[in-house]
Amino acid sequence: MTFVPLDHRRVQTAVIGDKHSGDPVILPMDHHELDHWRKLHPDHTYWCGLQLGGCGGELSDRRYTDKVCHFAHHPNAVCHRTANGESSADHLFIKRGMERFLARQGLRGKVSTRDLGTGPGDAVDVFVPSARRRVRFQLGALDHLAWRRTAEEFAQDADGADWVFAQDGPLTHELQYRQGYALRVRLHTHGGERRVDIGVAAQGHPLHWTPLEECTLTPTGLLTPPLKTIRPPYDCHRAASFPVQGGLVFAPLQGSGVSEEAPFDVGKRHLIAAYVKPVDSPVVRALVSLPTDADAPSAGHVYHVPDGARVLVADGGTGWVVTAERYIRLNANEAQRTGLWSPSPAPTGDYGRTSVRARGHIDATTGASAANSVRPTADTEPAADAQVPTGGAEQQPVPGDHRGRARDLISQLRPLEGALGEAVRKQVTRAINGAELWLAAVTNTQSGVSNEGGRHVRQLDLALRTARRDLKLDEYST
Repeated sequence: MTFVPLDHRRVQTAVIGDKHSGDPVILPMDHHELDHWRKLHPDHTYWCGLQLGGCGGELSDRRYTDKVCHFAHHPNAVCHRTANGESSADHLFIKRGMERFLARQGLRGKVSTRDLGTGPGDAVDVFVPSARRRVRFQLGALDHLAWRRTAEEFAQDADGADWVFAQDGPLTHELQYRQGYALRVRLHTHGGERRVDIGVAAQGHPLHWTPLEECTLTPTGLLTPPLKTIRPPYDCHRAASFPVQGGLVFAPLQGSGVSEEAPFDVGKRHLIAAYVKPVDSPVVRALVSLPTDADAPSAGHVYHVPDGARVLVADGGTGWVVTAERYIRLNANEAQRTGLWSPSPAPTGDYGRTSVRARGHIDATTGASAANSVRPTADTEPAADAQVPTGGAEQQPVPGDHRGRARDLISQLRPLEGALGEAVRKQVTRAINGAELWLAAVTNTQSGVSNEGGRHVRQLDLALRTARRDLKLDEYST
């Protein structure tokens, strides 16, 4: 005959009625409170319920005056239940509390417990079809990947979900960053009952607890009195952000205002399209979010963001935005060194008659103006332009002079150079370097201009077309 040891563990929680019951009870620990409990409920039977992870056997309440009162299995019972303490039935108390909560608010919904791998008390799910709203009480441990998978499942039949955590950890900190607050849950014992409190953890606010009975469930979510003042009236989730090390420069595009292109809400800020170049990185076209209390940057200039720049990434990887809190306009020399701007070249015979006057002012009498170019240009005097004379007499451009066209093509190719594939980048770099050497050679002489200039312009034209194909850009994108 096999000897079976008696179960001497102190079981604090049980269910009432039978082993399948979901009606929890916690035995009063004080013998005076237990006497009162017995008088109120003389017909109760207690069970090591299956929804507690128990064996299903009947339990008896044990009264002690020198130690804590507790439940005990009958003799020779074998039970492998792992959670026996005061909080071991919290999932059932939350389930019962939410069922009563929905009934008081006149809402029809489903409340169920979930076993996520460690026991039936891992989570409690609440679904209200009429409001298309879910609430998840997360009692067990959960990692980020499992949280994202569950959130995607909830999105299939609900317009929103509230997560209420029993433990503080990385996920509560993540939610505080994303939405400005995180919900917590705790239970405290009162007689044979565990009562539910909902807490709000928000940045800049102390953790505040509210009894579940004083909360409300609306189409926008589970609300506590403190949360009504913290939570915005609409869902507004902050995107993840990453700092840009070393600062960046940007050049706004002509007509750069953006109304509907933003991948997410950036608040009441300037949102512009620009060419952006972080330190030691290639130039990219991006949206830039700037403070409304600062002067709006204008196209034709290059701006430096010395610090504080961040990249916001929309949830799901659907887009990103660069944010900057302060920026400084660069002068002509500084802007030219960034590669986002070069001095506007004097138009040549290819563009019509142009007169060049004293102090470097260019007067375009016919043809297209350089200000209409799609590339960024600076609204400053072209101090570094070798073609502008210092005298007061007007000069006519030399027929066949391709220098202006070459400079214009170089200014369009420079911002694209860093983003090209290796083979195309080499072709573009060779064309730019050759043209720049030719421009330097003809600065003080007109010899060879008509002979060599056409060849370099053709090479630059070919390089620009190749670069556009490589980056899948149309004619106006550069």
